[in-house]
Amino acid sequence: MKRIKERVLGVLRALPFGLQGAEREIMGSNNTGEDGTVITQEVSDERVAKHLLKGEVTQEVEELRYRTYKVSNESENYNYAGNGVAFKAEGIETPRKDRTKFNVTQENRIICSSILKELQHVDNYGAEEYRVEISYNDIVRFKLEQFAHTINVRIDESEGVIETTLRFWKAADKYKITSRPFLNALKKAVDLDNKYAISRNEILSSVKTISFSTYKASGDDDFTTYAFTDGCRYIGSSETDDEYTLTFAWDSYVRSPLNLEEKYYSKTMDDKYKARERKNVDLNLSPLEKKHFCHLCGREVDEYSANIQMADGQPPICNECLKKALKNKQS
Repeated sequence: MKRIKERVLGVLRALPFGLQGAEREIMGSNNTGEDGTVITQEVSDERVAKHLLKGEVTQEVEELRYRTYKVSNESENYNYAGNGVAFKAEGIETPRKDRTKFNVTQENRIICSSILKELQHVDNYGAEEYRVEISYNDIVRFKLEQFAHTINVRIDESEGVIETTLRFWKAADKYKITSRPFLNALKKAVDLDNKYAISRNEILSSVKTISFSTYKASGDDDFTTYAFTDGCRYIGSSETDDEYTLTFAWDSYVRSPLNLEEKYYSKTMDDKYKARERKNVDLNLSPLEKKHFCHLCGREVDEYSANIQMADGQPPICNECLKKALKNKQS
């Protein structure tokens, strides 16, 4: 009887430790790699998202930001085969910063930095900002950036080629009054083949500089700035069933890529990579409710309104701040 009692007491004493071990098994997993590195995944109550929502740049936020861009850059060295399988690309590819050949295609459209800024532009014609920026030698009747839908860049330093091509739809924009007159003037310009007439044509001879920053472009990373400022000259045009194109050559160009990994470098996170420290990954296993907040006062904005605003490239703004902005505009 005494022995049975001791066994029961032993089981009861071991029960908490068994439950603790089971909790560790459920909430996290330990895997040991071939090099002996232990990778641990844990669910933690501390959420980096709380710091992000409050706009607090803590050490955890800095490490998350640096890790995100570092992993993104490293992913360029792998090819995705499908079904969650990726393999390292064969051969050594020349880094973009060392390349001398570029073929870039960037869509051009109106960009919006904030709702308040756009409200200030109401009834203020000509205040639109486009992704492609063009300056001119003189006052012009038509600004090409308002009508071009795409810009193509072709650079080959070994051949001395530095060209930009602006592309325009043939179909007139029914919401833009100047679209039809511009297309008529462009049609006449494209048909010119006399050097003197070309030099006197406003559309073909007025461009001074062209610059833009890539975003969802093909052929280069996002946030890479291209600037063409020296020796602009018109070299040709083309016409298809759908569009017109104008091509300009340049003497030089400037390409300025934005390396987010370098910009948001985190020494603590980099030291962890070098030391192969245990990786703690916060996992949220419950469905998260999407919340949006006004970028002016921080009030919560309903998801429907926020989605509409963000679809137009605008940060969310609450009704109160929007009413104040409209009232200030009217006054």
